[in-house]
Amino acid sequence: MRKTAIAVAALLALTTAASAADTIKLGGMLPLSGRASDLGITCKQGAELAVKEINGKGGVLGKKFELLMADSKANVQELVSLSKRYIQKDGVNFLFGVVSSGGSLAVAEVAKQEKVIFMDTVGSTDTLTKEKWNRYSFRSGTCNSQEANSLALYTASKHKKLTKFYNIGPDYEYGRTMWSLFQAKTKEVNPKAQFIGEQWPKLFIPDYTSYINAILQAKPDAVFCSLWGGDLVAFIKQAKPYGVFDKMKWIIATGGDITVAKALGKDMPTGMIVDQRYYFHWPNSKRNQEFVKAYQADYKDYPSAWAAEGYDGVYFLAEAIRKAGSLDTDKVIAALEGLTIDAPRGKSTLRKEDHQLSSDFMVGETVFDKAYPFAIVGKTEVFHADKVLYSIADWKKAQAGNK
Repeated sequence: MRKTAIAVAALLALTTAASAADTIKLGGMLPLSGRASDLGITCKQGAELAVKEINGKGGVLGKKFELLMADSKANVQELVSLSKRYIQKDGVNFLFGVVSSGGSLAVAEVAKQEKVIFMDTVGSTDTLTKEKWNRYSFRSGTCNSQEANSLALYTASKHKKLTKFYNIGPDYEYGRTMWSLFQAKTKEVNPKAQFIGEQWPKLFIPDYTSYINAILQAKPDAVFCSLWGGDLVAFIKQAKPYGVFDKMKWIIATGGDITVAKALGKDMPTGMIVDQRYYFHWPNSKRNQEFVKAYQADYKDYPSAWAAEGYDGVYFLAEAIRKAGSLDTDKVIAALEGLTIDAPRGKSTLRKEDHQLSSDFMVGETVFDKAYPFAIVGKTEVFHADKVLYSIADWKKAQAGNK
């Protein structure tokens, strides 16, 4: 009996090893519950769609993708522990996902220590690919400088009379970086600009009344807002009865998020200057139309920017593995550097030097269209990546400063 048991155990071990050898494991970390869940769930769905499409065509190098996923929320220590477990116990080939900027930086450090590639999807701090760059981390989503600079340029061009700016943003890496970048670019293109106040609510707080009153008392021409996801929905619902969206212009980073628009419905204020890192009706290309159609078939919904960032992240990895002809980390890194794919958002490249996604970016204003039951982004302007991304020269200066 003992010999039989040993034989069975050995067979199971061999079967498990063979199965592992036939898969490419992604260790996914996204918030699937709480106020940030819309970002996490739709990013997961975008990644799942990419895995389905790639596996349906035979996978890569004869191997199928396997997407592991954990509800990670925004707890940095939890993300660190999860990353290490994925690598040391689950044997993942790649770390994947993350929404919060602080979380992205933490996971990137684990990737560096463990020499495992990390594909950051939603977390957007410049610091990941600039000041704290490491060769194991890549980003399939846009970054803070591209977003903040595009918003500043659009505002200065379309609304020249705005001079007094106020800020409300989440009290962590993303919010503070976005405000700093927006101020710098606005000063550059609008010499008359003044920055008269700032507010820093913690993530996921229930009541914004004191912040709304502070904004009303300051009487700015415009408010720069970097609240996102469920926090942005809660803030708009609480602020709208005070008339703040009629009394001043609002510039909202990620304010074009379709998950926010759907949650607010007809309560979404119009005329707000907003961006979205991808949009289902832009660009009007065959590739984007195919993506939207496939996503709707699986999830009965329009894809969000977060869905596109998850989708693109898987495709970047798949193309790099195919190009490398191997899962060897150094070979895949070399293949990812400078890699261009035909993404739903258009031609997209992971810059060779800093591993940051380079793609065009759209800004516009919230409008209602009879074709949709929620507000969309209209009055749009597209900014070319090289006009709004931090430059490689700036990246090199940051690297020199870290030595």
